[in-house]
Amino acid sequence: MLLRIFSLLSIFFFFFDNIKSQDSRADLERERNLNIQKINEAENILKETENSKVASIGRLNALNRQINNRQNHIRSLRFDIDIQNKEIRSLSSIISSLNNDVLVLKNEYADMVFNSYKSRSSLTQLSYIFSSENYNQMFRRMNYLFQYSSFRKNQIDEIKDARSNLIIEEKNLNRVKENKNILLKSELSESRKLQNLKRSQKKIIYDLNNRQNKLRSEIQNRKEALRKLDELIREIIRKESEITRSEDEIIDFERISSEFESLIGKHKWPISSGFISNKFGEHPHPVIKNIRVKNDGIDIQTNKNSKVFSIYSGKVSTIAFIPGMNNVVIINHGNYFTLYAKLKNLKIEKNQIINTGDIIGDLVTTSDGTTELQFQVWKNNVKLNPENWIIKK
Repeated sequence: MLLRIFSLLSIFFFFFDNIKSQDSRADLERERNLNIQKINEAENILKETENSKVASIGRLNALNRQINNRQNHIRSLRFDIDIQNKEIRSLSSIISSLNNDVLVLKNEYADMVFNSYKSRSSLTQLSYIFSSENYNQMFRRMNYLFQYSSFRKNQIDEIKDARSNLIIEEKNLNRVKENKNILLKSELSESRKLQNLKRSQKKIIYDLNNRQNKLRSEIQNRKEALRKLDELIREIIRKESEITRSEDEIIDFERISSEFESLIGKHKWPISSGFISNKFGEHPHPVIKNIRVKNDGIDIQTNKNSKVFSIYSGKVSTIAFIPGMNNVVIINHGNYFTLYAKLKNLKIEKNQIINTGDIIGDLVTTSDGTTELQFQVWKNNVKLNPENWIIKK
């Protein structure tokens, strides 16, 4: 009986842990699907940069992103394997307990059959009943024989149930082992791909280091382009602030500004896919040591000919061309302004009222195969980190 209670408790705790592990696996599955989506996106972007034979920062960024994605994927796989191992140990313990239960139940049943046989050989059930001294004793003996018979039947049912549970748990164990083997194969495959990516990363860094003069020239050109962007948007903000809004204005800038601010962290991305290749602020150059680069917004690397969308309703304040940044569009959202650079095939005009999600234009792809949007967010004349305003990916 104690063994059966222990088995029941083991099964109960297993199912309790199993519910938690299923929730964890569901979360891991969602995380893996998201990682796979990111891997596929970065893979497509990486292939486009590889079409150019020249090593570039764009290709290095795509490789770094792909390495990071695959490391996250491997981490998720290993965590899931740990959960599977825990489940295998729990199932093995339950199967061992059930095997013991079946053995104990079978031994108990064999003893009952033997005792019953001895009882029939020495004294028949009928004579046992009629040898009673009174009606009360006869009734108790009849009830005893009935309960004994019922207990034997229950014992058979318990043996069947224990065997049935044993078969179910053995199937569960085989299923979990198969899942674990699939995960191990996936981990091995991803680890091989990761090593190949790291070898490519080292080669590109080596090639880029051999082109430091070219990189320094690119850094200087970008710095000059960002300076001109800064001058442009500050001038636009100054002019816009001097404009007196009339009551018959076709756009309510006060409402637009309030709604824009309320959606902090919830704005959609200005492109449908891609990754942040260059963050806001000042940080070390990815290749040249002791050199720091500044970014007034964020760079989002994506696929060739990707379309750029307005993240919120507003008015097109200006359209300009800046060397190194190509076409630049600035949209007024009241107290807030968004800037989109490195554009071509513009679909909007100056002073046009546009809505959230309207297409602004397409992105330019450089000669090294890099397609990248420069995106900025300002509040009046203060630069803001665009990552804080768009949905986290």
